[in-house]
Amino acid sequence: MQKFSIFIYFFGFNLFSSDFCVIDNILEKNEKIVNCDDKKLLFGHLEFKSKTKDLKFLFNEEFNEFVPQKYKHEILTFIRKNCYKKTLKIKTITNLNNKFDDYMNEVIIKCKFKS
Repeated sequence: MQKFSIFIYFFGFNLFSSDFCVIDNILEKNEKIVNCDDKKLLFGHLEFKSKTKDLKFLFNEEFNEFVPQKYKHEILTFIRKNCYKKTLKIKTITNLNNKFDDYMNEVIIKCKFKS
């Protein structure tokens, strides 16, 4: 949630929680999203660990975006079910976890919700 406060700071102070929808783990959300209105801003998250900092990405021509290969199917399924193509942005953040000597990866999907 701390990341959203940073986002809201840069996005503008007139953005309220009712203006967007959040799916914390896109792997757990298999059913239809019912608490989000059509064309509302949607954020989907996926977090996973890896042993290397360099993830393999595949370019998806349908969405004109790079998608991490490890969860390609799950990410593309989420996007096809819930997002308008023209509003899609995918961001992958990788951070080193010194305690466990591995990397924490977060994939953030932002789009307008398609009901």
